[in-house]
Amino acid sequence: MTTPELRLRYALIGADSLLVECGEALLAAGHEITVVAAGSPKVGEWARSKDLAWFDASGPAVEWEPQLAAYSFDWLLAITHLKLLSDTALATPELGAVNFHDGPLPAYGGLNAPVWALIDGVSSYGITWHLVTPGIDEGDVLVERRFDVADGETSLSLNTRNFEAAIDSFNELLELLVSGDVAGRPQDTSIQRRTFSRHDRPSAFGVLDFSRPAVELDRLVRALSFGPYPNTVCTPKVAVGALSNADGTVTVVAAEVRDASGVPGTIISSDSDAVVVACGEGALALTALAD
Repeated sequence: MTTPELRLRYALIGADSLLVECGEALLAAGHEITVVAAGSPKVGEWARSKDLAWFDASGPAVEWEPQLAAYSFDWLLAITHLKLLSDTALATPELGAVNFHDGPLPAYGGLNAPVWALIDGVSSYGITWHLVTPGIDEGDVLVERRFDVADGETSLSLNTRNFEAAIDSFNELLELLVSGDVAGRPQDTSIQRRTFSRHDRPSAFGVLDFSRPAVELDRLVRALSFGPYPNTVCTPKVAVGALSNADGTVTVVAAEVRDASGVPGTIISSDSDAVVVACGEGALALTALAD
C-alpha cells in the first residue's frame, strides 16, 4: 500500500476490537499513530505489539488526560470510547477529533443505540463518523453508511454489521482527513434527536408484558440478544409465576411470533421445542429459556 501524500499523526482512544482494526488500517496506509489511549487490556496489548506509545485510559479522565496532552498529534479518533471527551481532551489535537457512533444520527445518539432501534422496529440502520463537539453525538457528519435491517435481526447481528460498515467506511474517512475536506454536514434537524444514556432500560427491566402484541415482544427479545458478548442493558425475562407456581424469573434466550390467539398471558401449548404464550395480539413462542 502506498504512503499517503500527507502523513498525518493520530491518537486513538477506545476499548474494543474496532479500534484495533482501524489502527491496523492506519498503519497499513502509512499514517503515524502517535499514541493509543487504551480503554481495555486488549487494546493496550495490541499497541504494545506494534511498539506504539500507549497508556491506560480505562479509569477516570482526570487520570489519563495529562498523559494525552503530553503528545502532539493532528487528529484524535474515538473508536469504541463510550464516554464523553472533555474540553481538555478535545483541545489536545491540532486539527480536531472524530468519533465512531454505532447508529444513525440524530435519531439514535448515546449508548446502546442498536438495542433501542430494534425495540422500535426500524427498517434501516447504519453507522456514523462525526466530528466531536461538547454535546453528545451532535457534531457534523463526515461519513455514514446505511443498510436495511434484516428479518430476525438481533443486537448481536446488528453490531456485527455495524463493525463491517465501520471497517468499510474507514478509508473514506481517512481520505477526507488527509485532503482536509472536514467541514462535514450538519445533522438533519427534521429528524427528532434522541440520546440514550447508559442507565436507560426497557420498561419493567425487560419483563415481558403479554398484554402487548407478540411482534413487540419479539423485537424486545431480539434487541436484548447479544450472543456470547456482555449484555450491559438487561435480559428479556418472564415472571415464572406465569409458567408455574415457583417464584422468580426465567430468561428468554430466543422467541418467535406464532399465528395463534388466546387470553393474554395464558399458555396455548407447551412441548420440548417451545412454550407458546398468548399475547395482546398473536402469540409468542418461547423457544429457548435459561435460569
